[in-house]
Amino acid sequence: MRQLSENFMKKLNGEWKNLLEYIKDDDTLDLELRGKEITVYYRGGALLSIKEENDGTYTWKPLDAEYKKGKASMPTGCIRDFENYIPQAKHAIDKYIVCSPKNHLGEKEIQQLVVKENNYSPNSNDTDFFIVDMEYQDSVGRFDLVVLRWDSSTIARKSNNVSMAIVEVKQGIDTVRTSESNPGLKQHQNDFEKFCSNPTAKKSFMNDMLTVFKQKCELGLIKANSKIENITEETKLQLVGDLEFYCLLANYKPASKQLKNELEEMDDCKFFTSSYMGYGLYVKNIIDKEEILKTL
Repeated sequence: MRQLSENFMKKLNGEWKNLLEYIKDDDTLDLELRGKEITVYYRGGALLSIKEENDGTYTWKPLDAEYKKGKASMPTGCIRDFENYIPQAKHAIDKYIVCSPKNHLGEKEIQQLVVKENNYSPNSNDTDFFIVDMEYQDSVGRFDLVVLRWDSSTIARKSNNVSMAIVEVKQGIDTVRTSESNPGLKQHQNDFEKFCSNPTAKKSFMNDMLTVFKQKCELGLIKANSKIENITEETKLQLVGDLEFYCLLANYKPASKQLKNELEEMDDCKFFTSSYMGYGLYVKNIIDKEEILKTL
């Protein structure tokens, strides 16, 4: 479960309101709901987390331990000192991770850019999808992005009918092909189909994600029209259709045969393509396997 408890929501809207507003005022930051925890991301890296303990107390978790290996003077901070901590933590991610020859955040940074463009950019009300979760992982599966489709047409936005999908994000040519050392597109499609074979788990997941979307709206993490921005947990939204699977490729080299070879071993699937180089997700820009193979 990724939805926050009632007490956690009260903390964010009350005692920690200044922290929430600080995050919302900085579009390089992204706050994701993790059930018993919230995590704030910067350039795809976990900047800080706050965990709700079983006894009702809350624990501040600074930069992840993996960032600290061999690094000196890493910031630790606390909830009361977040305005000093966040700039220092940003610099640490820039210096020690992003600028490192072994930067492992490239794909995750693209995921965060997709979140920004569709959830809280000046264009977010005009795209057809909102990002419910990034880096989803629990006992039922692991997904790069969980998206809620709510078409931006006037008729669709007046309706409360929405649908949901999983998006697998890949960057470059080396991540596309499935092998023993790399879970490529085919592997992720297989994992998705296996996940969907359990109707009870799938229904629970989709209902949980719908609540997460409502909580994000309630926290002001979604910028759209007044109707969507005023959604609460009590708002009635109707999930229609089945859970879908999409792929999103970034910076793929067209001359490579990796994608063609992978697609020939996959079932039909859908891909997001860009709208004039952007990361906005639009229904009209979705193409299927056959259309991609024609271009390859």
